[in-house]
Formats: sequence, structure tokens, C-alpha cells
Amino acid sequence: MEKTYQGIGVSPGIAIASALVFDLSPCDVPEYSINNPQKEMKRLEQAIARSRDDLNTLYNATRKELGEEHANIFQAHLMILEDVTLLEEIQTQLEADRKNVEYVLVQLCQRYKRIFGNLEDPTFRERTVDLVDVVDRINRHLLHCDHPDLRNLAGSCIIVTHDLSPSDTAIIDLNHVQGIVLDSGSITSHTSILARALEVPAVMGLGDFSSHIATGGELIIDGTTGKVIADPTPETKTRYKSARQTLAVERANLMEEVRHGGPWKTLDGARIITQANVELPLEIQHCKDMMAEGIGLYRTEYLFLNRNTLPTETEQYNAYTKAVQAFAPQTVILRSMDIGGDKFVSHLQLSKEDNPQLGLRAVRFCLAQPDIFKAQLRAMYRAAVH
Repeated sequence: MEKTYQGIGVSPGIAIASALVFDLSPCDVPEYSINNPQKEMKRLEQAIARSRDDLNTLYNATRKELGEEHANIFQAHLMILEDVTLLEEIQTQLEADRKNVEYVLVQLCQRYKRIFGNLEDPTFRERTVDLVDVVDRINRHLLHCDHPDLRNLAGSCIIVTHDLSPSDTAIIDLNHVQGIVLDSGSITSHTSILARALEVPAVMGLGDFSSHIATGGELIIDGTTGKVIADPTPETKTRYKSARQTLAVERANLMEEVRHGGPWKTLDGARIITQANVELPLEIQHCKDMMAEGIGLYRTEYLFLNRNTLPTETEQYNAYTKAVQAFAPQTVILRSMDIGGDKFVSHLQLSKEDNPQLGLRAVRFCLAQPDIFKAQLRAMYRAAVH
């Protein structure tokens, strides 16, 4: 019997295919006592080395397929992998708890998930997905646990699972995957960004949808409205096939108009400026492709996250210049860093606050740290000449 579910449309398009339900949950992690923390650290170092090889392979493949900007997602994963503060925390916990390193890793990850899960900012809440992805990769090497392979699938399908990491998304078989449906996730996640870049229709935030669907069941997903229809009637299938064809024609016509149209105006002649809202460098090219007329808000704090040291003035200058040159002579508005409080920046060693939203963050943090703030402002002014 046909049933409709409502989720969040994160990557537009309509897909009609059979469901392929994947259990991509992390490995079962044992808990046991250990006598030699240094031996556990040695095991961890070996697993990190193998994980580093995995991520470098992913980075190179993604760069070849989607370009440097999208591949940088895995540079962020590599930075998490090399986070000295995180490694020191793991070693401290090993010596205190005398538990196996897999268990310590999971406990640490769960703690950060709880912290970030309570934040109001969905963009940075989603960044915990990257940490979970990295921890899962390390543990699979520690436990010699195989991961379901999404590279070579037998036929056309819609992937259905509880969650899909950026690593999983980057390797999906584009010859056969027609769409993605996830119980979790949001429009700001790296997985959503990759799905849009790959132009795969995707719906997320469906709760426990994957537990109610069996492999082989027919699905229709609408990545624009967020609707998922299970066991559609012949009439519904016909309607959505027609809608899919209409969308394909409209998209082709729109892209043709975008390429040759503009400036954009309302019917009564008022000029409309369409600018992009950007968080990550990998979004810049997509915004260019969509003919954005500059950047209305560029969140600069990504440069300060998932790393062991502060970005240098030159590093910031280079990042800002890339955005400015991409859109010159149009406007690019750089927001000064909104870090502190709810955004984890290990190398700044910010103290815990009971109410981080009202604490030392954003411009209050910048004014309290003038050396850091001035370096960013100098980088912005230098980039402005372009």
C-alpha cells in the first residue's frame, strides 16, 4: 500500500527505483581492561596510518571526479586524524581508564556528540559527522571490521540507510545510485553538499524510515520537497515520471537562461541581486555555476576549525583572495570569525561556559584577542585589492 513520508529535501531532483537498504552502522566495539596503555597507543598509530592512506586515496579520487574544492572535505578529515590535542586526550584517557583504545575512542566521540548535539547552530552541529566518520574508520582498522561497499552495485537503486558519511557518499556507484534517503542529516552537512555536487537527489531527516523499508521495495523520492513515497501506485509513478521529465526540461531551459540572461528584475523593473551564502571553499564553484552575483555572506571560521594551529595571515589572505578573484568585480562580504563558545577550536583552549551563546564568542572573542582579530582583518584588507 502506498505510503508517503516527509523529510528534508537536500539535493533536488526526482528518483524512482528500488530501495537498497544498507546497515552502515559502526562496528560493535568491545570493552576490556588493558595493562599497557603504550601498546594501545601503538595500535592506534598503526590504525591512523592505514586511515591516512584511505583518506589520501579518497581525496585524490574526489579531486579527480569533483575538483579540489570538494576533495577538501577529506583534508578536513585528515586534520582531525592529525589533531595533536585529540591524541593527547586519548592517551590521557587510556592511562586513566585502562580500557582498550577502541572503547576509549568511542567514549570520546560520544562525549563530543553530546556537546555539539546541544548546540543551536545546525551547521557546526553537523561537523560532528566528520569526527564520527574518522573515528569509525580508525576503529574498523583496529577491529579488522569490513565496511559495506557502495562502489559496485548490481543495478539501479535508491540507497536507504540511517546515516551516510561523506566518505561513503564520495564513493557511491553513480552508474546505479539514483537517489539517497537517510534517517538523519540536514541540508548543511558535508554529505548533503556532496550529494548536490554529484547531482544525486537526496532526502534526509526521516527518523527511523530505514527500519520500515526492505531492500527491493519501490520508492519515489523528491529531493526538492523532501517527500518519499513507498510502494507507489501506478498512477503515482506515472505522475512522478512526468514531473521528472518536466524538471529535466525546465532545468535545461533555466541553465540556458542563466548563462545568457540577467540582470535579474521583478516584473515591475526592480533590480534583484542574487548572492551566495558560503561556508566552505568547495561551495564557491557551485555558486559560480549557478551565476551568483557575488557572495553576500562568507563564514570565515572554517579556517580555524579542525586543525592544530591558528591559520597564518598569509593562509587567510590566500583563502579570501580565492573567493574574491572568483567573483571579481562583484562584491564578496567576509564575516569576521564567529568562533568561541559553541564552536570547538582545540588550539585556542577556550574554557567551558555554561551558556556559550552569551559567552566569549564572535566579535566579543575578537575584541578580547586583538592579535588574532588584527591578523584576520589584515588578511581581509590585503585580499580586498583584488
